[in-house]
Amino acid sequence: MLTNRLTAFALLASVLFAAPAHALTVINGKVTATYADPGDFVIEMDTPGNCGSKFFHVQRTRVNFKEMVALGLVAVNGAKRMSMFVESCAGDRNILSHGAVFP
Repeated sequence: MLTNRLTAFALLASVLFAAPAHALTVINGKVTATYADPGDFVIEMDTPGNCGSKFFHVQRTRVNFKEMVALGLVAVNGAKRMSMFVESCAGDRNILSHGAVFP
């Protein structure tokens, strides 16, 4: 009986404290503008993300920050389409993980 209770408690604890798996959301669209924000590099698209806005933020602390800035600049200057992988939301801000530019 005690073993069953301990097993049930362990199972409940693992379910309650386990980190949920988050899937990346892919947003495709045309880049309309880029902004150098003090904390982030911001890419504005013609398509809103799941967080509610058309602004997609690349945090300066990301390992691929320079590469994402380069992709954003290529997309806006060449009128190219971009795929963005939204990792999370900060309010209505779409926080990016990575992206790709297509003709």
